[in-house]
Amino acid sequence: VRVIVVTGSGDAFSAGADMNTFAGTDDGDPNDIYWVGNIHEPLQAIDKPMIAAVNGLAIGMGTTILPWFDLAYASDQATFKTPFVSLGIVVEYAASWTLPRLIGRQRTNEMLLRGKAIDAQTAADWGLVARVFPHDELMDSVMEIARDITENGPRSVRESKKLVIQAEETISRREAFTAEQEILATCYGSDEHMKQVSAFFARKKKA
Repeated sequence: VRVIVVTGSGDAFSAGADMNTFAGTDDGDPNDIYWVGNIHEPLQAIDKPMIAAVNGLAIGMGTTILPWFDLAYASDQATFKTPFVSLGIVVEYAASWTLPRLIGRQRTNEMLLRGKAIDAQTAADWGLVARVFPHDELMDSVMEIARDITENGPRSVRESKKLVIQAEETISRREAFTAEQEILATCYGSDEHMKQVSAFFARKKKA
């Protein structure tokens, strides 16, 4: 497996949590929410590129899970909504940390405090998703991007992903530079490096 693509079925990427779950919880018991609160951790642990193809409704966790993907694309029919305050609860999956870094504090506050849906183009303009495709072309377009990734060196792809994740944490520019240099030192002259360079010149010669 070189790339993982996740999408929904029908008209929803994720319709959010089952409201019956909330109706059955005990007041103030944190154990009731922990079972769902850590869904993002397996995504974080995967070292392969993760792509979200948002094909329709992305409600609640369908939106807050997106920053844990490496890439997210949307159908022009997709909508994004974080209705937590309208349900008397708050955001999850560390979205109070991830969303401001992805779309900015003001836009995050509009989504979280207003609780209204935004359309796919707004999501792209804000940076919640990378691009919007016509609905009927979404999966073909996303799979083409996935195939592009698979043509690259698998280790360099994994290390590039890791560097971006590390840089999102509290490291400084100097620490980011040092981390890059340490990995680069093991890349130059490696079998993967030579294979990819040879493939580059082969493609250039054909062109």
